[in-house]
Amino acid sequence: MRPTSVEVLRGLQGLLASDIGREVQSLFGQDALQTAQMLLEMLANELDGSADNLYRDNEALAELLAGAAVAVRPLDTTLAGEAEAALAEPADGSLTISALSARNSRLRALVERLLILCEDAAGGEQPALMRARAGAYRHLRDVAGRGWSFWDMLSFRERMAQLRAGGG
Repeated sequence: MRPTSVEVLRGLQGLLASDIGREVQSLFGQDALQTAQMLLEMLANELDGSADNLYRDNEALAELLAGAAVAVRPLDTTLAGEAEAALAEPADGSLTISALSARNSRLRALVERLLILCEDAAGGEQPALMRARAGAYRHLRDVAGRGWSFWDMLSFRERMAQLRAGGG
């Protein structure tokens, strides 16, 4: 499809720089224009790599869950079963952001529950579970290191507190 989303954003950047930029005289207006340019650049960069990032994130989350399923089963058969079911879902091959995001949300929710289980069991004699915990936190650092994240840490903390309080 032409123009692509990134090409449209680049066109807007060019328009702002060439036509609109000449008309903006105030320092406030120039600052606002520069901020808009920066936001368009960030958006273009995210659009260009978001499908790849989500695909890789989904692969990493699935690998984490697959490795943790055995360690989780003795402590939470429901979580283990749901993780195995999510991993067994047939891949439709779609690389749309909406499809990748939907799978990412399902896998993230399971990893969140895994981390809650790990935190509750921390200090216990369960090395396989602690390896899963370390892998999950390593993944979170990697995602955060990319400069953006579909994983909202505040949301995770809120969900963890709700689950511990019995609020579901």
